[in-house]
Amino acid sequence: MAIFKVPRITTTQRSTLILEVGEIVYDTDQNNFYGGDNETMGGFLIGQSTGTEIERISLTELNIESKSIILNKVPLDPEKVKLTPECGISQVFGIDFTVEGNKIKWGGLGLDNFLDTSDVLIINY
Repeated sequence: MAIFKVPRITTTQRSTLILEVGEIVYDTDQNNFYGGDNETMGGFLIGQSTGTEIERISLTELNIESKSIILNKVPLDPEKVKLTPECGISQVFGIDFTVEGNKIKWGGLGLDNFLDTSDVLIINY
């Protein structure tokens, strides 16, 4: 039995390449495979991570001021993102927070003025 390991590269490295037809690379930043067609810069997505991501983010003063945090990855389905302050109650998507790409924003009564520096948010996506 043989094992084929595809080249591992970062998103920055991959985005500057035009992959050849049949060429496959593994993006280590996005945990996804990309294939080549001799046309698409950075290749095209051919596989996705299917696992659930869980991030624990300790808030900084900048997070509190901007009312936002940046996730390590873009959620596949923003409406399924779960945000819970540590030792708190889960927040409601679309009411207490929104997701734009890999950025979570909040405002209003749910989180605004209740979060402090060094509070921890647990995000499942």
